[in-house]
Amino acid sequence: MAKNVKLVQNASVREIKGESDTLKLWEGYRDQAILWRSLSLLQIPATAVCAVLSLYLWSTRQTIINVPPKPQPGQYLAEEIPDSEFVDVATEFVNLISSYQSAVAPRQFKRAEDMLIEPYLSKFREEVLGHELKTIQTTSRTQLYFIDPTQTKLERLGEDVAVTFIGERQKFVAGKEIEPVQSFYRITMTTVPRNPLNAYGIVVKNASLENVK
Repeated sequence: MAKNVKLVQNASVREIKGESDTLKLWEGYRDQAILWRSLSLLQIPATAVCAVLSLYLWSTRQTIINVPPKPQPGQYLAEEIPDSEFVDVATEFVNLISSYQSAVAPRQFKRAEDMLIEPYLSKFREEVLGHELKTIQTTSRTQLYFIDPTQTKLERLGEDVAVTFIGERQKFVAGKEIEPVQSFYRITMTTVPRNPLNAYGIVVKNASLENVK
């Protein structure tokens, strides 16, 4: 290796464009040949080192891919499901039934109905899909519910989980603004056998609304 480095140091490319002497021209070509030969000799050990390093890296490589578990048929227990999943389901349900316009309220309430089980399902159909929906469409009522996330609470009640939201309800009847009311929703959930549309099998078994005095 030291000999090769010395060859490179001793070799020099001389300017030969202005020389007409044949001997000088030949010596210039010879010096250039020595330079290229020295460089090629240096490349051989470097290429060997790179090849060995590449083989080592290839043989010791390890590929790790994190794949979330696919839900399998069966039923989760409430204690096996993280709090965030229950909060997400409760939030979706409350948004569907508490923030609406008269034109889209029927679609939102029908979507909320798909999240329910008995005995609350029958009550929801009678009170919300029946009386409440008719009132909304007759009065052209619009409602907005603004949740205060700092006051959201979750309680685990054995096989059930209850999530409470506190926020402000703002109504508009026939375009007229009604004074906002501080209210809280309490959504009680449980689990049923999961399916492709409900990975954790979380359903709503009861919901209540009260105004905060």
